[in-house]
Amino acid sequence: AFRKVVVQGHWDTSHMILLGPRVRDGTNGYHVVVPFVRADGSTVLVDRGFVTKELAHDVKRKLEADEGEVKILGMLRTTQVRNKFTPENHPEKGEWYWADVEAMATYAGGEQAGVQPVFIEEVFGESVHFM
Repeated sequence: AFRKVVVQGHWDTSHMILLGPRVRDGTNGYHVVVPFVRADGSTVLVDRGFVTKELAHDVKRKLEADEGEVKILGMLRTTQVRNKFTPENHPEKGEWYWADVEAMATYAGGEQAGVQPVFIEEVFGESVHFM
């Protein structure tokens, strides 16, 4: 966990997850988790950051415009521990309250689709030299 990584591939917006609700600077919203299909065909899960509740309904369409091969910088993260006050996730309803990496990987296609239980938090605004 917390190791920086650079991955190359493309987004799978068909399995996007809105994780929340969350609050950032007093604003209600969600973290957007999108499967990222790497060049070798394996897939990892990437937390692309926060989106407000008002913009959440439109985020998938905007992410679909980000097609094609990209490189991203991120930080490896671990599954969150669910406390007794956090509801169970209900993937069948699109309700994700906590980052259960194994369940999110299964939702995105699972082992048979090459989805690995790897969770990356995308890092923005940092200068990185790609080779």
